[in-house]
Amino acid sequence: MSRQVLLACGCVFVALSLIPNSHATTFYVSTGGEDSNPGTSEDPLRTISRGAVLAQPGDTVIVREGVYRERVAPPRGGEPGKRITYQAAAGERVILKGSEVWQPEWIEVGEGIYCAIPDPALFNDLQDEYPDSHNPLEVELASTPWQREGRREVERGFKGDETIVYTCGQVFVDGARFKEVPFNEELEPGCWHFEKSSGNIYVHFGETNPAEQFVELTTRRRIFAPTKRGLGYITVQGFIMEHCGNQYPTNFWTTDANAQKGALGIEAGHHWILRRNLIRHAKSFAIDAGYVDKRTPRDMVPHDNLIEENYVVENGSAGILSNRSQNMVIRGNVILRNNLLNFLGMKRWEQAGIKCHHFRDGLIESNYVADNLLTYGVWLDNQFPDSRVTRNVLCNNGRAGIFLEMSDYDFDRLLVDNNIVVGNHENPVYIHDASGATFVHNLLAGTKEQREYGQAVYIRQVSARTKTYHHTFYNNLMLDNSVILDVNYPSHRSGPQRFDYNLYGCSRDEKVFHMNSRSEKPSPWSEEEFIDLVSADSGKEILPQDTGDRHVRISFEGWRQFWQSHGLENDRHSQLSSASEVSYDEKDQTLTLRLALDPKSVKTFAHPKVSKDYLSNDFDGPDGRKPGPFQALEKGENTFKVWHGLPLLKDGELPPKEWNQLSQEDSQKP
Repeated sequence: MSRQVLLACGCVFVALSLIPNSHATTFYVSTGGEDSNPGTSEDPLRTISRGAVLAQPGDTVIVREGVYRERVAPPRGGEPGKRITYQAAAGERVILKGSEVWQPEWIEVGEGIYCAIPDPALFNDLQDEYPDSHNPLEVELASTPWQREGRREVERGFKGDETIVYTCGQVFVDGARFKEVPFNEELEPGCWHFEKSSGNIYVHFGETNPAEQFVELTTRRRIFAPTKRGLGYITVQGFIMEHCGNQYPTNFWTTDANAQKGALGIEAGHHWILRRNLIRHAKSFAIDAGYVDKRTPRDMVPHDNLIEENYVVENGSAGILSNRSQNMVIRGNVILRNNLLNFLGMKRWEQAGIKCHHFRDGLIESNYVADNLLTYGVWLDNQFPDSRVTRNVLCNNGRAGIFLEMSDYDFDRLLVDNNIVVGNHENPVYIHDASGATFVHNLLAGTKEQREYGQAVYIRQVSARTKTYHHTFYNNLMLDNSVILDVNYPSHRSGPQRFDYNLYGCSRDEKVFHMNSRSEKPSPWSEEEFIDLVSADSGKEILPQDTGDRHVRISFEGWRQFWQSHGLENDRHSQLSSASEVSYDEKDQTLTLRLALDPKSVKTFAHPKVSKDYLSNDFDGPDGRKPGPFQALEKGENTFKVWHGLPLLKDGELPPKEWNQLSQEDSQKP
């Protein structure tokens, strides 16, 4: 579906959503209520779940301040013009928890170490939803965290220690997440271990008395999600959700037990609005927004969902995951400090700030994605036709800012524009086994050299699944990176690439343009053959890159000559600026750019779909376009405030109560 059709559908959606429903009922929920009450403001219900049972299309469930320890599973959806809305009372802090307060008779078994067996009655999630168990302690994590190789990896044929096992359970003490360890001998202050043979949980409380601590045990695997798939027209807004014990979705597309189920989930639904919620401390990931697993009917396509202005922070693996979504909008969210369990390695690929499979006609816009550990900011995997990634801040993530994987398209099937991609640990942009993306007017900056990484853009082939070619990079600023471009040789599974109208932070003599031999799996050339090949194509002095991955360094002139020898007039209009610098202050979200040349001197390309810059200024002013995301960019020092959305939260911080102050009318607006 084209963007024009999507926008037209959006207008219809707005109109339908605002049709008044004369028979709508508002149900109220309070910690002081009773589920036998009618749910009026004077006689509220006690649980959100009871409100969900009563709510019909057009109705609203308003939840008053307090802590609600329950699993909410809406049994039905709304209809066009009659959404079912679940809403925290405006300006009130409503917390949904997947945990229970745990006050057992503790037995001291060592210095600071106590154990107890939890009452099975504490585990009250829906028993029929899961093919294994509703009790998180009884469910083994599908992949091993903390970069360890455990039983799950051994089962899949990798090397590891089959005695290393983690669960989906969690223990919180005075609000702090304690670290699970697989053996009692690894217990130290702030850690816990579940001994399956005895049913005991061992907790190392350090020098504190457990009877004086507030201990919470995760007892539910999800917090807010239906069990029936394909429900539509539901709004969820204003809640704080925490402490669920969900599974890491390893091979979710083939393994039902590892279904893609977040703490908050739409269960393959359509026309959902998830707005102004905070989701944290999920064992695995926060939000699922797509096709769930192989049991989901293939014709049940999640579509027209909106995920807007949520906080997604401090979860075990990912922030937002989706699969096979159409026309989904992910906008204005703050996604911080996820992948806290350090998932990294084979079969630990379902983690990122935002990761979408089969992302069709989608929009990822104006999100702040930062400080996610050992992972990517935005990862689009296995097709992303006619989607757009625009005006996002992607900074200080543990791997690349943007990662593209698995597609085989011609040019211009994905548009990535006006993003601030700064200070990510490996690359601003990393691409393998993927094709068809167009990057225009982005800032790709601040990545320093490592053994394997450090490039502004790194493109290579890592398998024989598909091809890696047909990418376009126009009007970008690539500054303050150890390597500018590192691209696979254009043959075999690689091919034409387009680079031009960019401003590169380097001098003419620096050999910071790399050609790599990863054009096939395995590489079709020996190291010596590849050096000779690139040398002949570039006509310039070259240097092999000492990484063991057959990179060859080329100067800017050699780079241009190389592409010309392959019939491509790349970088004929790009310019260099060796004295340019970039710095970013996360505390106040200010970006400083120092340019040694006038950006107006760089000729640019007028992309027909990009008419405004990052700050919504028109590009086509009297001086024409400038490279990068800021039309106001000038020679010398420039400072821009780049984030104007939700206030950023410190580690463990909650937003002020006023942040969810939305009216019932607001809840109807997409």
